[in-house]
Amino acid sequence: MTLIIVFAVLMINEEVNLVTADYYPKGQTHQEQIDRRHNADKLSDQIKVIKNNGQLELQFPIDVDYKSVSGEVQLYHVMDDKLDQFIAIKLDENRKMYIDVQNLMGRYILKINWKNLDTSYYSEIRTQLP
Repeated sequence: MTLIIVFAVLMINEEVNLVTADYYPKGQTHQEQIDRRHNADKLSDQIKVIKNNGQLELQFPIDVDYKSVSGEVQLYHVMDDKLDQFIAIKLDENRKMYIDVQNLMGRYILKINWKNLDTSYYSEIRTQLP
């Protein structure tokens, strides 16, 4: 019994260090990411990726206004972050975007963080290049 009381007193006096000092803001950012993914899942169609002659063709859903889409595509290299690339989203009138990947090799994740009108979206698509 005495051992339990001593242990309880020691635990009360123990300082608890958080993994990160800014855990609350990071938690909010994580929730925003979840919300963006949920918004993307609710679209009538998902972003499609087609590999064609050293290019990736990204086809955005039909229910987006190509003129009001903004954001960024991160080509995230799974094995080497020095090979990552960031490309601003610019769609043509067919809601397509083309990315030159002729000189890229390996496994990539396309991290697509975009906004249409007042709604934010996030999608991840895995691909092997070439």
